[in-house]
Amino acid sequence: MTVPGSRGAQATDTDEPGSLPDGHAFAGLPRSGYRVILADPPWRFATWSHRGQGRGAEQHYPTMSTEEICALPVADAAARDCVLWLWGTWPNLPDALSVISAWGFTYKSCGFVWVKQNAKAAGLWVDFRDLFLGLGYGTRGNTEFCLRAARGAPKLKPGARAVPQLILAPRREHSRKPDETHERIEALYDGPYLEMFARERRPGWTPWGNEVDRFGGAVEATG
Repeated sequence: MTVPGSRGAQATDTDEPGSLPDGHAFAGLPRSGYRVILADPPWRFATWSHRGQGRGAEQHYPTMSTEEICALPVADAAARDCVLWLWGTWPNLPDALSVISAWGFTYKSCGFVWVKQNAKAAGLWVDFRDLFLGLGYGTRGNTEFCLRAARGAPKLKPGARAVPQLILAPRREHSRKPDETHERIEALYDGPYLEMFARERRPGWTPWGNEVDRFGGAVEATG
């Protein structure tokens, strides 16, 4: 069986044989099967203005409370030595750290910072006017972070130490992250790879979630 929305679980090199059972949140996926997990949870975020409510995540997809996200049994799908990449926004930084701990991982560092450009921005950094301005009660948000956490002792690929933290890329559909995130992770660590709350299919990655076709067909392999 496959998890609803996952569009098929790929075979992986697992630490423990067998698939997770029916009724499990990750039913059909291999137990302890993934050395890399990328997650972009549908965080619930309180807004205090009518304009902000119209731009919130709830207008685009169902969100989850931090407690609901923490309760996901991610450790059952993670290999003994596994690296977790967790997307979040600055207002929910404490929640993201709580999720890391609840899933059985230890926070290591900020893996990526995405500086959001407007869609019209041409190429690399040119002008602050090219940067997207989001919501915020002090400064206006135009970055998101992807935290890096680990369990066990995941090993970098040999020579994989030239991957930058900063991602400078245009903002696209709501919640859609830059494609180069996956490419940089693949440059750092060998799979198998699991993407939680995936919104498109990607070669070499097992997608999990109920919106894996949200942004169209599968992404073509690069490199």
